[in-house]
Amino acid sequence: MNNNNNNNNRGNRVVKANVGNKLTSPPLSVYFNSEENDFYHIDIEFYGVDVSGPSYQGRVYVNNPDANENTPLDEKNRYVGSYYIFGHYGCFGDEGHCELPTRRPYDSRSKIDVKPCYKSIEATKVLKKYIQSGKEIVLTIVPLISKAGRKTEIDTKDVVHIQRIRINCYENALKLVQS
Repeated sequence: MNNNNNNNNRGNRVVKANVGNKLTSPPLSVYFNSEENDFYHIDIEFYGVDVSGPSYQGRVYVNNPDANENTPLDEKNRYVGSYYIFGHYGCFGDEGHCELPTRRPYDSRSKIDVKPCYKSIEATKVLKKYIQSGKEIVLTIVPLISKAGRKTEIDTKDVVHIQRIRINCYENALKLVQS
């Protein structure tokens, strides 16, 4: 268990953080032709995000592999945004709170199952210049684990698991109509 408590200045508020291992994506390329493309909106989509571990905030940075829990959340440091995971590891309620009911034969209710989820971050402001320049994009996700996750006896270092990352660029409708 990682017992490293760090401080992170966030405005006037100091956040104590327990940080897991960051995830760095492989280089992502997006084709851009200024004659054809004019983006008004860009999303980064994360598919198959594992929620079976502790709860955490995933801070996403672009082309900043040195980002960590102390990196400011601003455009200068290529911060894109954050997504939040309500983790399903452990039970913090009263006794019996997390016990599953006994299933009867031929019970038609679905089994309780923790499935990976989908997350999306709007990233137009930061990503547009990288896409227009033709540079590859590398995403770095820094997970800050919640207080509840730090109290469990689990490995909180390796919490970010994502099956697929997709960058969606939306073109201006006016340009499409005029073509």
